Amino acid sequence: MESVIFEILSKGVIISSNSSKFIKEATWLMEDENFNSLNKTLNRLGLYLVGENGYFYLSKDLKSDEEDKFFNAHKQLILAIAQLKKVFVHLDKGHKIKKSEFIKRFEAKKDDKIIKALFDTEDLMEITDKLFNMLEKNYVIESKSKDEYLVLNAINYYLDIVDAISEGEVDE
Repeated sequence: MESVIFEILSKGVIISSNSSKFIKEATWLMEDENFNSLNKTLNRLGLYLVGENGYFYLSKDLKSDEEDKFFNAHKQLILAIAQLKKVFVHLDKGHKIKKSEFIKRFEAKKDDKIIKALFDTEDLMEITDKLFNMLEKNYVIESKSKDEYLVLNAINYYLDIVDAISEGEVDE
């Protein structure tokens, strides 16, 4: 199981304990003995296993240029979550969100800068589909039906980044 989990985490995937796709891996990681054993192995590679708020991910000490590289690699996802948070103000892990509700609320809550940075279109249906597909592909939400999605625990990882960026903008 360790090698399976390492393979998933090494791709940058955050394993959420409320994800139906990674339920076996999350259950295994929630056992302290398993978590500590894998973390000890990863430490020898200069990596750390982090488990918090119902999700697990790999981390390592980053130099400043690596931090920039990380942010740039995740910029689109972070922007997508920032827009989702503007539409669903009380967004949190375990919530169920609907595309139809996003569409209803979008016009009043859209951030033109984010939409311009993410999408080559102003078509609401295309924006909605692309945004939800991006979030699902990155294991932040999980489809429960054609319209309804479960917000996975991993959302909190990204919401912390969005909040930190928002606070930084206010301070400037």
